Amino acid sequence: MSRIQEILQPAFETIKHRLDNDPEFRASALGVSCAFSISSSENADAVVVVSVNDGQVTLGVGPTSSGSFGLQARNQDWDQFFAEKLVRPYQSYWGILRVLGHNEGIAVIGDKQSFGRHARIWRILLDRSRGCLSEDDRVTAGQELPADEATQDDAVTGKYTWIDHSEYGKVKIFYEFAGSGEQTVLFLHTAGSDSRQYHSLMNHEKLQERCQMYAFDLPAHGRSTLGTKQMPQGYALTEDSYLESISKVVKKLGLRKTVVCGASMAGHVCLAAAIRARELNIHGAIPCEGCEHLAFSQPIYEIGGSDVSLLDPERVCGMCAPTSPEYYKRQIWWQYSSQGYGIFSGDLKFYFRGWDGRGRVETIDTKVCPVYMLTGEYDYSCTVEASKTTAGKIPGAVFEAMEGLGHFPLTENPKAVLPYLFRALDHIQKQQQSG
Repeated sequence: MSRIQEILQPAFETIKHRLDNDPEFRASALGVSCAFSISSSENADAVVVVSVNDGQVTLGVGPTSSGSFGLQARNQDWDQFFAEKLVRPYQSYWGILRVLGHNEGIAVIGDKQSFGRHARIWRILLDRSRGCLSEDDRVTAGQELPADEATQDDAVTGKYTWIDHSEYGKVKIFYEFAGSGEQTVLFLHTAGSDSRQYHSLMNHEKLQERCQMYAFDLPAHGRSTLGTKQMPQGYALTEDSYLESISKVVKKLGLRKTVVCGASMAGHVCLAAAIRARELNIHGAIPCEGCEHLAFSQPIYEIGGSDVSLLDPERVCGMCAPTSPEYYKRQIWWQYSSQGYGIFSGDLKFYFRGWDGRGRVETIDTKVCPVYMLTGEYDYSCTVEASKTTAGKIPGAVFEAMEGLGHFPLTENPKAVLPYLFRALDHIQKQQQSG
């Protein structure tokens, strides 16, 4: 008997019952007929076989050849994936593939197109199976709106304005704002997404009292238009084009003493903005999930089918913390499924290849632009260690690791990120006053 069989077989009926009655799984599996295997590389002859037929699931044991594709990992990986206390990257099979996929014994077996086409099905099955084994009802409870989420009249106002961008041409930019406090904060969205990510924070009463908050969609993202010089399928974000978009918006909206804040690629560009703070009129930076450079060695972005509206959100949501509310994780998934063709991959060209702050972050003057870096413990893309190392190279910068948060801290768990965000704002305000 293989290790994965030992883990799952006693719970086959419980898992089946949970999935057959799970609205998210049923919505994804309705009308689908497929079979795939889950195996331990140390004993690949005894695999767990999952069969899906029009929303219903059956689990059994079969030979290696079972199914159109297979999810394979080592015994130690499955033990960590199903452990009571999860650590990165074991919160998702995507994380196992991305961080450990170069190791022998970790692989997608068989038809990778089928693997990609059915990514949502196998991902939900693995997540719910883990919940069954730990008797974790977080997913069921997560069907409800979080109690701290504002559900009455929304405080966020959206408008359009035009900018002239040297690379993109004339672009109609969508931006949003909320709050009446003294501190101006400009939120920057992650790769392949838009400013909807910040609605929960921008609706928070204490943040509104303290800050004037703004967020905008980059050209060709979300509700902003394609620039007059932009061609579909030709998009590739660069540091200069990114900073120019930020600069144009800051000037057009007349923002003063602006603090930039964002995660992932936006975390990277916060550092880039801090390097050029005087030129851009930036007076503080809160880079989340950012560092000086990330090498491109992530095989999962080369795996799967052609439906990026399903694959992109599945891949990125693996970087969320397992403890984050399901409601917010589903919102991230949905926002990532709704972008223009090639936008996410074009943003990744900046995230992995275009951004390189090595030898430059050391020049950041934190008296002009205070820097407070934050990274979630579950982020396996830009790790706590990578961010902390970068912060250590910036004289006067502060770094804080965030417990129970992942790659999208400002979006996946707004309540949990608030104490960190307030400490960052306190630090920046104190530095601005002393300067």
